[in-house]
Amino acid sequence: MIHYSCDRCRRPIKASQSIRYVVKMEIEATIEPTEHESAEDEQDCLLEMDDTLGRLEQEFEGEDESIVYQRKRFDLCPECYRKFIKNPMGREKLVPFGFSHN
Repeated sequence: MIHYSCDRCRRPIKASQSIRYVVKMEIEATIEPTEHESAEDEQDCLLEMDDTLGRLEQEFEGEDESIVYQRKRFDLCPECYRKFIKNPMGREKLVPFGFSHN
């Protein structure tokens, strides 16, 4: 029998009794071209991008490939799913300042 646990709170998730949410993330490094004016410029951009990627490969040669691309999968219990869906980036909520109307 397969046993699941929440990757956020570590509680066991009983497959027969509760819903399990699967969150899949795909992370990749990317460089966007800055301008496209003509077919000639587009060709130049492709050459420039190829040069840039070549430099990046040399810079990160021998390092972990996760710098460029990662695929992640997480199991969440219903409670952690609700928290995740409200704040997927995990940003701290800003508390508004209360200024007087003087």
